[in-house]
Amino acid sequence: MSDPRHSSRRRTGQSRANADVGRELPEHIERVALVLQGGGALGAFQAGAYEGLAAAGYAPDWVAGTSIGAIHAALLAGNPPERRVEALRRFWRRISRADWLDPPRWNDPLRRSYNGFHASFGMLQGQPGFFRPRLTSPWLAPPGTDAALSFYDVEALRRTLIELVDFDLLNQGVVRVSLGATHTRTGRSVYFDSAREPIRLEHVLASAALPPAFPPVEIDGELYWDGGIVSNTPLEVVMDDYPRVSTLCFMVDLFDARDEPPATMGDVLERHKDISYASRSEGHIQSFAKLHNLRRIINRLYSQMPDELREKAAIQEMAGWGCTTTMSIVHMIYRATAAESGSKDFEFSRASIRDHWQAGLRDARRATEDPGWLTPPNPDRGVTVQEIVSAPEAESGDEPSASFADAPERETAGDG
Repeated sequence: MSDPRHSSRRRTGQSRANADVGRELPEHIERVALVLQGGGALGAFQAGAYEGLAAAGYAPDWVAGTSIGAIHAALLAGNPPERRVEALRRFWRRISRADWLDPPRWNDPLRRSYNGFHASFGMLQGQPGFFRPRLTSPWLAPPGTDAALSFYDVEALRRTLIELVDFDLLNQGVVRVSLGATHTRTGRSVYFDSAREPIRLEHVLASAALPPAFPPVEIDGELYWDGGIVSNTPLEVVMDDYPRVSTLCFMVDLFDARDEPPATMGDVLERHKDISYASRSEGHIQSFAKLHNLRRIINRLYSQMPDELREKAAIQEMAGWGCTTTMSIVHMIYRATAAESGSKDFEFSRASIRDHWQAGLRDARRATEDPGWLTPPNPDRGVTVQEIVSAPEAESGDEPSASFADAPERETAGDG
């Protein structure tokens, strides 16, 4: 009689991607997933985090991303392991503006004004390699056109991704890619998944099409917007995957829902954005942990039943809800500094990008210095969580990442 319980696909503790880079994982980890939230300019934190994880030997078998996280997913899966950090570096240098003068440090009171100026300038002039403002007001453009549905043109981003992403490599399946988007007609969250369909440039652009800044993207006759409108954290696509596989999941969030109460209108706007785009990550993790632990209980009950009960149809149906897999979640959360405001996700100064990258690199190093996930979990618990909250102000004297700071300047003429 076959066992109806959901079981994992045993691969002797060695995921495909990590085997390629020589990382040997323990038996209870069969897959490494990377979950990347949307967050615009804050996404450089994810790039730094990936650099740190890659240096420690952790290569993702699966990358799920929304918005800037979807762009990162394409850059990672669309480049061989030895060129991924370089691709991330080239992307962020392409879309950020070089600083016009020596920027104030994070703990300098002038830094907040400096960041605000760069954010305003970017809104007016656009960002090189990313977007530029349209010459025609949306209210004056013909209805139904991209110009009527958005304030910015993203042709520059299209060219950037064509140059930096090898979509043939991406679709070879070495790294699975899931990109979150929003179906404009139904308002439902959808995922474009390389396990089900080839991923094209349009899928990446759709996941990053945040209205009203950017136009919706048409795919197979339907229009799609940024996935962050419905769910900015694509954790559920990994949690709900079937058949279930024991997974080490690095979840890199760019917004922290927890902070002090606001004191000014600027604080109100920033807190509203943080809470909205954090997408209840902590609640999703708690709900999934309860559900997964319940599956483990069902599995334990089924294993203790006599054979004559196991053969009953109702018991077989119940056992189908059980599983033996585990999920180890490493939840990395970026926490903004006092120099940042509600414009932090569209402030693309080279100084801020560099500092966000460095914060992610530092936090990844902190996480991998004490890898609790390498210890087999308690058999009664299906989910374990390790939380790493960024504190960039505490170490503002750190040297920037060499892979980002020391690279030569390279911007595409005419992109903004």
